[in-house]
Amino acid sequence: MRRTALLLLALAAGTSLASGLSQKDTPINTRYRETPEEAAAREFKEQTAELPPLPDTHSDGWFDIYVDENYGKQPKILLDSLQIMPAPDTSIRYILNIRSDKGYDNLTAEGIFCARSSIGFGNGKPSSYKVFGYGDTVNRRWIQPRNTGWKPIGGTLGRNDALRGVLYDAFCGGGAPADTQGLVQRLKERAGRYTRR
Repeated sequence: MRRTALLLLALAAGTSLASGLSQKDTPINTRYRETPEEAAAREFKEQTAELPPLPDTHSDGWFDIYVDENYGKQPKILLDSLQIMPAPDTSIRYILNIRSDKGYDNLTAEGIFCARSSIGFGNGKPSSYKVFGYGDTVNRRWIQPRNTGWKPIGGTLGRNDALRGVLYDAFCGGGAPADTQGLVQRLKERAGRYTRR
C-alpha cells in the first residue's frame, strides 16, 4: 500500500512538472534557425595563395622538430613561412624540410586545417592536411603534386605519419592560435627537442 502511494505521488509530481515546462525549457532549442550567413561562415573555402620563393635550406629561421628518438630524419620548419589564412579558410600554411639521414633536403609547402570541433556537424570539414608543392632544390622551383586534395587527420596519424601528428598536436591541440606569434610559441613549447609531452 505504501509503495503504491509513493508511486502515485511520484507520477503526479512528474506530470505537474512536465505540464509546467514551456518550449523554452526543453533541452533542445527548437526555435533557433541558422541564417545563410552563419552556415556560410561554418563552411571551409580554401583560399588560393602563391607559393613563396624556394627558401635557402642553410639560412637562419629553421626550427628543428622533434618527433621521437626512432625517427630517422631531421625535420625542420621555416618559422618565417608560418601564416594563418583569412576566414573562412583559416588553415595554417608553412614550409617543411624533412632532411634525410644522408643529408638530402626534401622541401614541401603544406597546410593544416584545424577543425572547430572533433565532432563533425553537417558539412563541417574535419581536421586535414595538404601538400601544395614539393621543392626542387636543383632547379630552384616548386613542383605541384598530382594528388592535390586535403587528407583527413584521423586517429592513426600518429602511427602512419608521426611528423604531421606532432605538427597537428602543436597547432591544433586545445584550439588553433589566433596569430603567427602564437604558432611559433606553440611550436617551441610542443614540438622542440626538449619539450614535455
